[in-house]
Amino acid sequence: MLRWVLTVFLCLVSPAALAAEMTCKKSPALTGRCSTVKGSLGLTQGLGVTLTAEDGTRIIIKAPPDSNADIAPKVMQNWLYWQSKTGSMKTRITGAYELCPLPPAINIAGIKDFGCINNATRITVDKTVP
Repeated sequence: MLRWVLTVFLCLVSPAALAAEMTCKKSPALTGRCSTVKGSLGLTQGLGVTLTAEDGTRIIIKAPPDSNADIAPKVMQNWLYWQSKTGSMKTRITGAYELCPLPPAINIAGIKDFGCINNATRITVDKTVP
């Protein structure tokens, strides 16, 4: 399973793809300035990748239009590392994320905030999630 995840990741972030890709932070679709948000990043059943901020706000992570830059490669590599250590794709990671806001929309869960992650620091496994 880990080999499959790593293979998919390497295909998505090949050097050629990164050179041609618009980064999250440079997207013209951003609705404001990028800011640092501390929280927990991971998969949420039925929603996809979410960032749960320390204040409880949930943000759906997605790529800007015409891009696949939803999560910076450095952050994705850390997430894959912790998934390999825990043996679970449901592993969430905590950190200080550089979140760039995308146009809001309300989904079935009532979450209206969307964004992409340009960078992160202090990434570790989220030990509060069972």
